[in-house]
Amino acid sequence: MLSHFKSRKLIQVFWIAGFSCLLASCAMRSSQPSVEVQTQKLAETQSKGGYVAGAEIEIDSQRVAWNHDHVQLDTMMTMPTAAGNYPLIIYLPSLGEDANAGRIWRETWAKAGYAVFSLQPVLIGQALKEIEAMKKLNPELEREDGFEAEDEVEQSQSLTEGWFGGKLQRPSRSAQNSELRYLGHEYFAVDNLKQRMQQVFWAYQQLKARKSLGQLASVDLSKVIIAGYDLGAQTVAGVIGENFDSALPESPEFKPLAAITISPSVNLAKGNVRSRFQAIKLPLLVVTGTEDNDPYAISSASVRTSLWEHAAAGSKYLLMLQSAGHQVLAGSEVNSRFAAGRRGLSDQEQFGGSQVGRRNAHANEGLIAGLIGDRGRRNVEQSYKQVAAVASVSSAFLDAVVKNDEFARFWLVDKAIAWLGNAGQIKQR
Repeated sequence: MLSHFKSRKLIQVFWIAGFSCLLASCAMRSSQPSVEVQTQKLAETQSKGGYVAGAEIEIDSQRVAWNHDHVQLDTMMTMPTAAGNYPLIIYLPSLGEDANAGRIWRETWAKAGYAVFSLQPVLIGQALKEIEAMKKLNPELEREDGFEAEDEVEQSQSLTEGWFGGKLQRPSRSAQNSELRYLGHEYFAVDNLKQRMQQVFWAYQQLKARKSLGQLASVDLSKVIIAGYDLGAQTVAGVIGENFDSALPESPEFKPLAAITISPSVNLAKGNVRSRFQAIKLPLLVVTGTEDNDPYAISSASVRTSLWEHAAAGSKYLLMLQSAGHQVLAGSEVNSRFAAGRRGLSDQEQFGGSQVGRRNAHANEGLIAGLIGDRGRRNVEQSYKQVAAVASVSSAFLDAVVKNDEFARFWLVDKAIAWLGNAGQIKQR
């Protein structure tokens, strides 16, 4: 009886402790601004001197799965609901993102009067799931110096039994990083780039076929812009003329009017940095940040501007955000909060979904975490300003180049620098 009583008491203690943790977790989550509140704050920031493309219009999105050459493609079309004639933006997400990624950028452009078609192979969208599972298995085991503390080693040895009775060891962060770099180099390889380019050309033909059948009546396929983030930006660069020292697919019909590369990939190991971008002649906007280091160890913040610097001069714009990391440029939400990079943390700690652990407990707080100059110090206003900067500059660039809007061109040349302030700078060549 006594043993039974103790067991019941122990169960009660565990239940109360677990319920208390749940309440604390809920309280922590509820203390964060909602998506609606942050969206409103972002709009207010943009309205105070940023570029706003006319009256905001109602938009809608439709998501459809396509199949091409035994490859499943995740697609989403986001565009104004009113009848019109809207130029087409083809948006290409990053490694590990699906067609719904980059929502902030896509919806900003759609509300400015563009049809935005997002395209991503399902395999690429799911490529990081195994690494995310590794993160859940190993929530920040390693210390700053890279060695595991003794108590942490003991905890790692208490994991589930293996098939033969041995203890399963938690994967170290170095193993996670090695896997991430391996996947990055695999997907950024030229052979994979060629496949993605072929998919873009095929998708464009599919859009044309659907329009000829009476669908997509409001989409203007004669005015096409191609945009991409991270891996998608590499695809954009291949389409518009970067020299990869390999014969790349071509499409005589797919001729973009302009391009936007957000966090473009520049691999210095390939060489020929000065010459490989010279064939890029169309209007181009490059968006990056001073802390824009990718988690694959392929590109770094210091080399991403090479695309802008060495492309043929004329209508080339560079938006450089001060202290902005790789993740803030994704234009996506993480756990219902805008994804924001955090200076002072490694790129692996910034990248992906929610982060768990003592050292980066706030790494995923989105815009409210801010772009930090020093650890533990948040600059909330600058975070909103920099997200608004990407939205404003990219919209002004599109209107200036595609719609030949004089006010958009004037804003880019005369107003953007003063409005950006310490958040970043814009250059033209």
